[in-house]
Amino acid sequence: MKTIRFNFNHPVNGNAIFTPVNCVGGACFRMKVQSSKGDLLEIPVTECNAGKWRLILDWEYDGRMFSHQEDFEVAAGKAIS
Repeated sequence: MKTIRFNFNHPVNGNAIFTPVNCVGGACFRMKVQSSKGDLLEIPVTECNAGKWRLILDWEYDGRMFSHQEDFEVAAGKAIS
């Protein structure tokens, strides 16, 4: 399975929003995400077709809101960050 992995210093429970980089409209799809016990977050990207994508990750921890944005590319068979 194709995934994007992040290591955090705290638990993450939030939303991942995927949009093609060249998309003019709104977000193409969204999913709930939650890190594992070791604060590792693995987000599946199997729904992303080949091409360049933007991931926006939003979550709340300890009463504070966090957001992370990252562009990545899905090539045939794997994701390239």
